[in-house]
Amino acid sequence: MNNSVIIGTGSCLPKRIVPNSDFLQHTFYKKDGQPMQKDTKEITAKLQQISGIKERRYATPDADSVSIATEAGKKALASAQLNGEELDGIIIAHNAGNMVHGESKPHTIPNMASLIKAQLGIRNPNCIAYDVIFGCPGWIEAMTQAHRRIALGEAKNVLVIGVELLSRYVDQHDLDTMLFGDGAGAVILQAQDDTDNNKGIIAYQSYSHCNKEVDFLKMGKSYNQDAPESLFIKMEGRQVYRYAVTYVPELVNNCLKKAGIPVEKVDHFLFHQANEKMIIAMAEKLFKMNGVKGDIDALVPMSVQFLGNSSVATIPTLMDLIQQNQIPNHKIKEGDLIVMASVGAGMHANCMIYRA
Repeated sequence: MNNSVIIGTGSCLPKRIVPNSDFLQHTFYKKDGQPMQKDTKEITAKLQQISGIKERRYATPDADSVSIATEAGKKALASAQLNGEELDGIIIAHNAGNMVHGESKPHTIPNMASLIKAQLGIRNPNCIAYDVIFGCPGWIEAMTQAHRRIALGEAKNVLVIGVELLSRYVDQHDLDTMLFGDGAGAVILQAQDDTDNNKGIIAYQSYSHCNKEVDFLKMGKSYNQDAPESLFIKMEGRQVYRYAVTYVPELVNNCLKKAGIPVEKVDHFLFHQANEKMIIAMAEKLFKMNGVKGDIDALVPMSVQFLGNSSVATIPTLMDLIQQNQIPNHKIKEGDLIVMASVGAGMHANCMIYRA
């Protein structure tokens, strides 16, 4: 039986670096439309303390979602030493379609995977190109879909990309805007004969809580009532935090049990890079559930401090940065066990266990 093995990675980090000091001139508003009374310097310092985020990347005006996703895809193809015509599928995870500078509405027709396939110059009609919208966990969900096609013998090589240009639809008057950034990450999954399941995807599991949770992350109007009419990403931060810390450790634990792998055997935990405090809380709860003392610095690599939360792009970008020796003290070796877990709008959460 074929298993799905990552044979190449790539990422695209926009050139524009936006430090927290750039927000000192912003006027932040509360949900009721009233300006926040606290000093902006105090507000930004507090948010940095909670999130760990010191800077993030924003796309330059000449870039859009398709262009940075295509760049990440090209790097993944080069890393895998593959020609685009050898791909049997392209799956793109995102939340808002192609975000073009200066345009208030995203481009959703044609789907982004089709545009990226065109940018890559791939003519093979058997390379199926489609999108996945599943909140921040979209990239892991896209990976499971690629894996299913491979397991069924329908595909040999699949390009899976997570991309987001959150800077194009954040409310500059909402302090949550400081949490978000832009980026794209990509991998090539390849079918390889592995009857003993020693390498590749071992297990995966997803949750969808879609009752009151659907309001935790959504689109809404600016908190500044005088701002131009448009829709921006809106988040109930405390509710999202509680959901993540409650369900992600539980889901990871269940997935590990399904795979028959004790938590202490895992070499790397690649969590969705939403904020540092939340990542640490999820890891600590998982370790506590299993009665182990995990070394978070050694087991849980992070990029959130310098990239912010780029939604579906955080985990594939983090994986590529580790492969490129850009995350100090972290290196993925052959045979390492990796847990990838994400959480986001829906609310959804998912987990994938992978052996390198």
